[in-house]
Amino acid sequence: MTRAFLLASELHARQTRKASLVPNTPYMGHLMEVAGIVLSNGAPEVAVAAAFLHDAIEDQGDHTRPLIQAQLGDEVLALVEECTEPGTGGAAKAPWRERKEGYLQQVESASLFALLIKCADKLQNARDLRKQVLLDGAQAYAVFSTGKVEKLWFYNAFVQAARQRQSILQAQQPVEPLLKAITYLLNEIQTILHDLETLS
Repeated sequence: MTRAFLLASELHARQTRKASLVPNTPYMGHLMEVAGIVLSNGAPEVAVAAAFLHDAIEDQGDHTRPLIQAQLGDEVLALVEECTEPGTGGAAKAPWRERKEGYLQQVESASLFALLIKCADKLQNARDLRKQVLLDGAQAYAVFSTGKVEKLWFYNAFVQAARQRQSILQAQQPVEPLLKAITYLLNEIQTILHDLETLS
């Protein structure tokens, strides 16, 4: 777990968080929170290690694969690859919608621990988005490559796909509580935006 933290710190050293209350917040904060959610839900060390590195290939490129394999082994690398959004890792990313549709297809065949990491990632993202929406309203979406309608579509589609997958895996724990929390936050975000539009 310590090796995963150190490798993630090295790979994401210059990366900052898009949706953040404080400008230029180190990306490691997001990775630490995701790993913390995975750990607190009873996952083994290999899953926590993969949680620290779940964005490594996607954000830092294919050259991170051999680094992860050499330092943490095949099992961690396999989980990180399961969590890597299709159409990323190369010199140029595929269009947003194409990547998200590929990601949703990926969820449909995810292993339990990959599904847990994905849910932890989306939960942490939703928490940050809620904070931003409270402060900035619809303007919170300006930092992203797509708007609130597309974001909402993706989050809802993710929850649906993840629920279907957990049903097939017959694993209510530890995934379902995270999906409930994501759904709650999405509803809160919609309510906040609606209230702000009503007031304006």
